[in-house]
Amino acid sequence: MLDLIANATICSVNREALIFLHIPKTAGTTLNRIIEWQYNPVSIYTVDPHRIRATVARFKKLPEQRRRRFRVVRGHLLYGIHEFLPQGATYITMLRDPVARVLSSYAFILRRPLHPLHRKLKAGRLGVEDLIRMTPHRQNLQCRFISGIGVGPDCDERVLELAKENLTRSFPIVGLCERFQESLCLMIEAFGWNVPFYTNWKVTKRRPSTEPKGIDMIREFNRFDLELYEFARKSFEENMRRNADVIRDALATLNSRQNPRGLKGCWYSALGTSRFLLTKAISAL
Repeated sequence: MLDLIANATICSVNREALIFLHIPKTAGTTLNRIIEWQYNPVSIYTVDPHRIRATVARFKKLPEQRRRRFRVVRGHLLYGIHEFLPQGATYITMLRDPVARVLSSYAFILRRPLHPLHRKLKAGRLGVEDLIRMTPHRQNLQCRFISGIGVGPDCDERVLELAKENLTRSFPIVGLCERFQESLCLMIEAFGWNVPFYTNWKVTKRRPSTEPKGIDMIREFNRFDLELYEFARKSFEENMRRNADVIRDALATLNSRQNPRGLKGCWYSALGTSRFLLTKAISAL
């Protein structure tokens, strides 16, 4: 049993829902694939702001009886959706070093021709500094998500403190992208997950080279995210210290398991894809 320092209570298997607040470019896709194997796909609601039938606004309008049946609500959503889960809920999330997250986001846009900013960045041969100037409202994105203010208003000290308060109150586990395996082990032990193996998804293999002044600009425009990340990192380290023996054993077990290959690997891949598509379909009903 984990000895967690967070004030939030681990969600009961029979009562509370689990909310995965997925901040872009923080290893959330990999964690999503793992979550899909832990719960009945029918009980998972996936928020997708790009699909009108799976938005947060639509979720809030669902009948209370249906919202009560969900075991998991996940997606690119802001803090606060727990208010629409009458069964109660607890949050988890993954944070990432803000400099690495911004660079990964920039590389992601360059690889995706359908992204709204792809053509502008490519045609103008624009760098990460240009992207930051074009999207100031999307800097400090981790603070924005966890505080619940979103991408519109200015991010300031008040927003940072609100994000810290929400992390302490509602997130029993905050994982770190840079410590993914240990973060996963904390979740396995806290929620009783069975993870025989996992595959890293959407990993950026090549990162754009960036001048020191570009790094400095990222840090300047994401200074509140930097402070939030350091706050979460200290909490993470304390949780690891308190649960060193449990996590060491869980890591050994996780590392001893091989990803399936051959026909078995194909079967798992096909079944995983089916579960993913089913959760998307259920959310749109």
